[in-house]
Amino acid sequence: MLGKGAAYAQADEAIRNFVERSGIPYLPMSMAKGLLPDSHPQSAAAARSLAIARADAVLLVGARLNWLLGHGDSPQWAPGAKFVQVDIAASELDSNQPIAAPLVGDIASVMTALCDAVAAHPITVAAEWTTELGDRKSRNDATMRERLAENPHPMRFYNALGAIREVLQANPDAYLVNEGANALDLARNVIDMQLPRHRLDTGTWGVMGIGMGYAIAAAVETGKPVVAVEGDSAFGFSGMEVETICRYRLPVTVVVLNNGGVYRGDEAAAGASGSDPAPTVLNAHARHELIAQAFGGKGYHANTPSELRSALVEAIASQGPSVIDCQLDPAAGVESGHLAGLNPASAAAPPAALSAGG
Repeated sequence: MLGKGAAYAQADEAIRNFVERSGIPYLPMSMAKGLLPDSHPQSAAAARSLAIARADAVLLVGARLNWLLGHGDSPQWAPGAKFVQVDIAASELDSNQPIAAPLVGDIASVMTALCDAVAAHPITVAAEWTTELGDRKSRNDATMRERLAENPHPMRFYNALGAIREVLQANPDAYLVNEGANALDLARNVIDMQLPRHRLDTGTWGVMGIGMGYAIAAAVETGKPVVAVEGDSAFGFSGMEVETICRYRLPVTVVVLNNGGVYRGDEAAAGASGSDPAPTVLNAHARHELIAQAFGGKGYHANTPSELRSALVEAIASQGPSVIDCQLDPAAGVESGHLAGLNPASAAAPPAALSAGG
């Protein structure tokens, strides 16, 4: 399991050598994507749930057993799974699960030592395990291709992300910034990364509003094209930084996936009037691209995957600031993070009916 700590360590060669010499399947956390190309044959990303549920031994490389990994608990993880943790901070060991073999040190040194050990004592990965993962990957990949090939009107998340994926495959050196609810959850699975440290997202704390700052920093630091894929709610936290992007003519393209707010944003709030929009509802017909035009950037409005694809190609080629408003079905989306089971039950009892004498 490769975490963002593995990406930060810049120990790419040592990590790749260990993975390939050992033959062990691997899973990248979102900001570790690209340490090895997502197309690497040992990637188990398309069979993530199975890999986690069935593994009896897990090597954590710069990854921590926090809420993103279900704290290492069953049923998400196999009961009795043994964890080996490579981490720079000894204080992180045993924080959520007992660590069977703690390896404290910088990742480059530890992984180099493990590579030497594998050379001296070769590891054999069970063929049954890799075959089981391979079969699940094939089925899930086929399902994903079917979803991406659909062409509903209006668009839904998978259709828009499929168009973005095609363009970014042709621009592997572009940096991807990603924040939102469904915009984040689904982009993580759909958009492959080929290079390390080219994906920036909300990370462990899930903080919304970091997108525009990350995009500006990536553009200034690298001079490479940056594509920020934003949910419309997430974009609202820092959207006025488009002015900064335009003022400095940065090579940043912002794609706003506009489904009118969080989840099913067309639901009305329960209240006395019964007609007020819920607090999470936004204007499903907002034209976010006009923000770029207001400050001298380019604006595009896309209603179909073809229009989105063409707009993104043109925006990246312009090497300047752009915003693409991508119109999605307002009913598109589900609750983010698959965490609905953790939502607290309401403690407020329904008001009792008043009696005639009350």
